[in-house]
Amino acid sequence: MKIAATLKKNLPELKYILLLFLSTRLILTIIGVISRSLLERQYGKQYIYSTQLWLDIWGVWDSYWYIDIAEGGYSAEVGTSFSETQANYAFFPLYPMLMRLIGTVMGGKYFIAGIIISNVCLIIACYLLYRLVQLKSDRENALQSVKFLLVSPTGFILSGVFTESLYLMLAILCFYLAEKKQWLLVGIAGFFLALTRSVGVLIVVPMLYEYLQSQEFQLKKIRYDILFLLLIPLGLSLFVLYNYHLTSNFFAFSNIQSAWNRSLSDPLSAIVNGLRKGFLQPNVRNLFKIKTLLESTFSIAALGLLCIFFRKIPVSYWIFGIYSIVVPLLAGIDSMPRFILPIFTLYILLAKLASNRLFDQVVTLSLALIQGFLMVFWSCGYSLVV
Repeated sequence: MKIAATLKKNLPELKYILLLFLSTRLILTIIGVISRSLLERQYGKQYIYSTQLWLDIWGVWDSYWYIDIAEGGYSAEVGTSFSETQANYAFFPLYPMLMRLIGTVMGGKYFIAGIIISNVCLIIACYLLYRLVQLKSDRENALQSVKFLLVSPTGFILSGVFTESLYLMLAILCFYLAEKKQWLLVGIAGFFLALTRSVGVLIVVPMLYEYLQSQEFQLKKIRYDILFLLLIPLGLSLFVLYNYHLTSNFFAFSNIQSAWNRSLSDPLSAIVNGLRKGFLQPNVRNLFKIKTLLESTFSIAALGLLCIFFRKIPVSYWIFGIYSIVVPLLAGIDSMPRFILPIFTLYILLAKLASNRLFDQVVTLSLALIQGFLMVFWSCGYSLVV
């Protein structure tokens, strides 16, 4: 009853969110269908996921692996028809297991199940973001944050068969529940977040900070509910144990990352090398140059926003944003535009900076145009965004 009353109270905002969601997805679908009609499929689009083109455009790159896990579960075998050196245990289980659950009910339509999960999670994430921002700001700022999320340059990924929407929803849910001081639910949401992506377990850091800042915390008497936060690393621990059961290696999911050309590096070198390859190496293919420039530019822009305007957001939001950029950079610059996408902190910052109407219009239009441009290539499997 309480949830229904809250939804009724926020009905105008819900309508705005749904309208924005539907309009952006419709435009992206049109762009994707036209692009696939005009351009040839590339490496990231080796498989046809649906005979319906308007659905098939939402499956590229890692979509293959999530469907593979949903259909047949995890396998210790290295090498498939997709790759000779890769294995599906590199991917965390929550998203493909949800695909399996819903896809089985739908008669084995796992790809459609993935699209449904991603888009439902995206709508919920938008609503949670609105509610979260509204707790510390006003209605306009909250709706602006949702708008910037949906028009973000790689926002199309949120509707594809990828984990980003699920990860985004659970991350925002953790922060929203922390504001409400519902620590058991924070632990449960964090548990599932840690089963979505490896970096998800680090949500324990900003959640611990939120707990220590809450009025319930006393230096001389720590309450028992701090233990609920231990549920977060438990999620990762279960997957680590499963990796050992499957491969006799606790960290097989991490070691196999080398098959995706990921290796330990320092974040600064990763960004500098990306810029160097983009600008200075004449023998590098043009598409690869653009890709590395995009990855470096996204990383610099995201870090710049967080570091320059850090006073405009709560410390816990800043912590979440920083580790969400730095930790992936430890494995190199690849896929950074996608890894940056779920950092909701950036959209809150943009909304705060968009108090000037002209600035708001210019930024919104610029982001939307970049998103449309990148959607052209992403939907055809080009390696600009992977």
